Amino acid sequence: MSAPALASAPALVSAPSLELLGFSKRFGALAALDDVTVKIKPGAFHALLGENGAGKSTLVKCAMGYYEADSGEILLNGRQVEIKHPRQAHELGLGMVYQHFTLVPNMTVLENFVLSRGVLPAVIDWASERRELKAFFETTPFTVPIDTAVADLAAGQKQKGEILRQLYLKRNLLILDEPTSVLTPDEADEVLSTLRGMATAGQVTIVTITHKFREVNAFCDTVTVLRRGKLVGTRPTSALDNDTMAEDRKSTRLNSSHV
Repeated sequence: MSAPALASAPALVSAPSLELLGFSKRFGALAALDDVTVKIKPGAFHALLGENGAGKSTLVKCAMGYYEADSGEILLNGRQVEIKHPRQAHELGLGMVYQHFTLVPNMTVLENFVLSRGVLPAVIDWASERRELKAFFETTPFTVPIDTAVADLAAGQKQKGEILRQLYLKRNLLILDEPTSVLTPDEADEVLSTLRGMATAGQVTIVTITHKFREVNAFCDTVTVLRRGKLVGTRPTSALDNDTMAEDRKSTRLNSSHV
């Protein structure tokens, strides 16, 4: 990022807003992003749509600090922040759930969660950690068996585990990258409806990259379309239908005004 170093944002206690302003990113001769601005409201369930290569993943990876944008600034709850490394994003409450599972298969859910924390004691009191994780799961909308190896979980349980780990790590803005690609429709609906409820309650803000219009219609309140690294536009989901969304991924029918 070109902006000067800024103070860290305060700890977040509810669903944050996120504004990605004027993002551009080149990889050699390829303009992966060209002056893209996306504004995500607190408590939104916001979809990013576009064909492969549209710039969706590049945009969120810039937001998470995996890539350094050539230009652009980030506002979190209206305050400018600088994110040059995923660790900084995590400290600010941003987390990412990937298309492919990242939990370590031969470790238990408990071990995965505890060892994901940024700071650990020299000696881990596993009995205490187990009690604390069980207490945490009493506050969550779904659970997974904490003493089971991840390899032994069903696909739906693994994806729930990925999401629960982000919540356990106190991340309240979740970026979902094709999160239901390995789930059955029923599993996808269970996971997404739960997240939609949390977003509606103001507990989390959700940004999802997806190609599944059914899920966009059912769970997302806002849609942003990118095309060849450029912003096509942002509109409420209620203002679009499947034919329009499909066409907007191939044309510039959406104008660039924002809601």
